[in-house]
Amino acid sequence: MSALLSLNPIPLISWKGRTFNQVHSSIQKNGQYTENTSTSVQNLFSANPLKIYRREIANITTEPCNSRASLRVDNFNRPSGTINNSNATNNNGLVNTIIDPTPNNTCDNYENCSVVLSPAENARNRVRSSGMIKRKFNENRNNDTYYTSTSQYLNSRNRTFIQNQYNYIRIGDSTSTPGTNLASGNIYSPSGTNHCAKYYLPNTTFKYKWINNIPDGGTNVLDGEEYTVTVPSGNYSLDDINRIFKQTMFQNLHFFIKDPTGTTDEYYSENISYALNLAFNNNTNDIEFQSYRIDIDTFPPSNFTIPSDSSNDKTWELPGTGTGVNKFPQIIISNNEMKKALGFTEAYYPSSQVNTNNEIVQASISSSTPSIQPLYTKLYYKPNNPQFAQQGAVSAGDLITRKKYNSITNSTAEYRNAFGNHVANALAYGVPSNGYTIKDKIGYPMKKTPTFNKYNSEMKECSVTSFANAI
Repeated sequence: MSALLSLNPIPLISWKGRTFNQVHSSIQKNGQYTENTSTSVQNLFSANPLKIYRREIANITTEPCNSRASLRVDNFNRPSGTINNSNATNNNGLVNTIIDPTPNNTCDNYENCSVVLSPAENARNRVRSSGMIKRKFNENRNNDTYYTSTSQYLNSRNRTFIQNQYNYIRIGDSTSTPGTNLASGNIYSPSGTNHCAKYYLPNTTFKYKWINNIPDGGTNVLDGEEYTVTVPSGNYSLDDINRIFKQTMFQNLHFFIKDPTGTTDEYYSENISYALNLAFNNNTNDIEFQSYRIDIDTFPPSNFTIPSDSSNDKTWELPGTGTGVNKFPQIIISNNEMKKALGFTEAYYPSSQVNTNNEIVQASISSSTPSIQPLYTKLYYKPNNPQFAQQGAVSAGDLITRKKYNSITNSTAEYRNAFGNHVANALAYGVPSNGYTIKDKIGYPMKKTPTFNKYNSEMKECSVTSFANAI
């Protein structure tokens, strides 16, 4: 700073100390009000928060597909813009590593800065690269780490006009028209590839237990073995973990063949059916463990067969009908990283393999919010002109085309009430045909004109002689 009254300059004092990471605020959208009304009835008559975006810090976990997760230097410089959270295990918000005291830069020491500040070296680098940028990918998002144009940046965040022309519903009522009041709570996703961050898992495992097995040269006995599913370290989605799970069951011959004539060389074959599955429930935002009952009623031998090993022997047997028999395979969660990733505590799911109520499937729901979330960009599709699926007015040509389409559709509804669906099918778009009319079956007869002789009462039928009169 400049000197005051010929005094020494006032030194800059850093009001933030050295730290390894800080939690940065992020922009989040207010969701639906879901507080328990049984304990807070008075809140029913209070004004709910607006469903708008606002900046929040350290209160909720940042979504993996949040397109508004950005960093600015002004937020770091602003008091209370970040929170020192170096020792926390659950860092909600955007975690940033700043002021790392470990020297890992070539310019940390002034002796090495000649390489970067050398005009000759910079000129050589430009000539060698010819101005081209080497593409680098973020393996976590399957996306580029650097963009050279605005179109590339918007495409990576699913914000281009083409990607948002069509929408796919994720949560809500699919029968309601997007943009209307009935669809106010719906959440959609845009078209195109979603470059969302996957969840990182270290090398971990979980297990499953089958219903029975047949030892070599023995008979059917209860299967007490717990089969291990190994998940190597890496970035995963729920589909990736489900793929590893089914591949392990395929190697252990724990599946059904729906069509014996089809191929079963790979675990993802269409004619293979599995009795265990991992699924995500969009309505409850939870992960489900689905276990299907294994017996001759659910998987009849006429449609499903048990695979054989290399010696052409069966490794397990299909139980018969009745209750009190082990028929449900189990998924086992241990005390490791899979607990937090899937949101389940360490236990057996379902708790028992015995069939008691003749249920076809038993679904176990996660007890806490899973860290692995669906990978899609949320699109709140609410145009003010839902009939044309766009924001604002349309051209006169689009309006005329819509009027013609509505006239045909309305006329079809009126003809359906009077003459049935077979007549409506000939006049409308997308109406299924329910049969033909009598005239369609026998054809349209040729026009004939009756004539009478003036000398007697004989009547003759005179056919038309020109094609114009026949129509």
